[in-house]
Amino acid sequence: MKWLIYLYPRSWRKRYGDELFDLLEQKDWTFFLTIDLLRGIVDAWKIEINEREVFGIRMSNVLLLVGLINILIILQYRTSQEVIFMEQIALIIAMVSFFLAVSIFIVHLFKEGLQKAFSISTKLSKMSLGFMGLYGLSIIAFLVLTN
Repeated sequence: MKWLIYLYPRSWRKRYGDELFDLLEQKDWTFFLTIDLLRGIVDAWKIEINEREVFGIRMSNVLLLVGLINILIILQYRTSQEVIFMEQIALIIAMVSFFLAVSIFIVHLFKEGLQKAFSISTKLSKMSLGFMGLYGLSIIAFLVLTN
């Protein structure tokens, strides 16, 4: 049963692994103890995944940066060839962000259920809403560039 410790995330094992190992040596194996360990593993991974960053940057900062790049693109380019190219880039960013927003929402819907999927209390719902905001900014940039 001590091998279950290795299913915890590495950062968790570094911090609590020795204590849990000592505790398991003192306890007898029971079915409920195994279930409790498995619940702890799921909880530790949930916390680990929620605290992850993408390339050292939180996703909210990435979305804000892409939105600012859209605004700077609009302000920078004025000639017709450059505008057509920027229209296409803005449309591609809009389509990708819409796809990601819907995909994240569907995953969140199956993972957490209907009530939590429509709330703004979880990280996945915040990410989905952020991508929808990026979609809105990109569509506005596309519409401004086409006119």
